[in-house]
Amino acid sequence: MKITDNKPELFQRSDYNIWTEPYIQQQMLYEHLNPESDGASRNRNSILKIVGFINEHIKPGIRLLDLGCGPGLYAELLKDQGYEVTGIDFNKVSINYARQQRKDIYYIHGDYIRQYPKGTYDMVMMIYCDMGTHSDHDRDTLLRNIHGSLTTGGKLIFDVFTEELINDKQEGKNWDYNPSGGFWSNDEYVLLSQTFHYPQNRCFAYQYNLLTKNKVKHFIVWERYYSETEIISILREAGFRKVTIHPHILDGNNFTSNNEMFIVAEK
Repeated sequence: MKITDNKPELFQRSDYNIWTEPYIQQQMLYEHLNPESDGASRNRNSILKIVGFINEHIKPGIRLLDLGCGPGLYAELLKDQGYEVTGIDFNKVSINYARQQRKDIYYIHGDYIRQYPKGTYDMVMMIYCDMGTHSDHDRDTLLRNIHGSLTTGGKLIFDVFTEELINDKQEGKNWDYNPSGGFWSNDEYVLLSQTFHYPQNRCFAYQYNLLTKNKVKHFIVWERYYSETEIISILREAGFRKVTIHPHILDGNNFTSNNEMFIVAEK
């Protein structure tokens, strides 16, 4: 068995991806649909608060793009409030579920970094700190595409983890044995987990070796965090003329961290 134990290069890609691995996609959908869980989408009360926050900054009837829409939990609520909604996600299971639920929302199965949706939008949203899962290069590519797709005065609304994330995370190793299967596999498995911190680059890497009877699968998940000054500078460089920061929108999180800030960037 080939187990990967070294610290990954910055934003190194792994052979397997938790968002596209077929079995894990199903488990992700289950977590998305659990109204008490923050494991994939945030819990239902937090989702409603975020939708309320969005409504404070835009008007019904506009064209809205939801990047990383999952099974459409935000898209459905916003469509019901009068928005014209397009959603994109590369979790095929979640997109298929979303399409089955609503025929009046346009859903795309794809990678929004490399397959950014064509069209013009009045607002683009990206929720649950997805911006931090991408390298700085991919982030900047995405921001250019978002800016180019927005109408004049259009807004990007998203959230990122703050520097306080370092109080919730620490480097270390762990292992977990599941004799009857679980989130990572339907069969017996051992999961070797490692957390690495890159303080100069303001990010964490979560590395996983999934050991099943006949195979080892290697996964890396990245989590970038930002200061207010840094994220404002990045957005200004991408062409956004007005940026406002909104901390402490939510009450708590039972899965990762509540140290996030919401950002509204206007073209």
